[in-house]
Amino acid sequence: MKNIILSTLMALMLVVASVAHAATPVPPMNVVISDAAGKAAYKGTTNSAGAFSTAKLQVGNYVVQLRSSSPAVKGNYYAVVVSSGAKKVAANSVPGEKLSGGGVALKVDVGASLNITGQVAAEDKGAVNKSGKKMVWIPKAIDSSVPGHWAEADSAEAKINKTRTTLSNESVNKMQEKAVNPQGN
Repeated sequence: MKNIILSTLMALMLVVASVAHAATPVPPMNVVISDAAGKAAYKGTTNSAGAFSTAKLQVGNYVVQLRSSSPAVKGNYYAVVVSSGAKKVAANSVPGEKLSGGGVALKVDVGASLNITGQVAAEDKGAVNKSGKKMVWIPKAIDSSVPGHWAEADSAEAKINKTRTTLSNESVNKMQEKAVNPQGN
């Protein structure tokens, strides 16, 4: 019963997130669903609302893998919900870099005569209330070995991050090809 309530709450949070961020488009995600033997049972792409649905599947355990090649996912956060009947699996605050890198995988059990449905929704990447403190996500800087991490919103690091500009590796390569100096010198 506790799991059903928790799953329902997670699904409701995804709906609220998708309604609150309806103006934020979700880039297409490639979806690959594999059975317990590793055989692909479904391959497809999310629709413009970030949703997907399979046909009915055989009873068993499945792994749903989501990945995007769109550069628009980077720097954003996403909520993901995958369900089959009353069984739901959810992940929130998924960095776009994970989706554009190796991707994200979720396991779900499928019962008789059921399919798998899922949705990806954009989340707000602003301040997050974590352990009673306002927190912000500090992404990994290109010139740093420090990974992305959470920091208190009023910390010196967070204040510096607000003024820091970032360039993607692709942007730097394009500037080098055109011999452009971002400082204008």
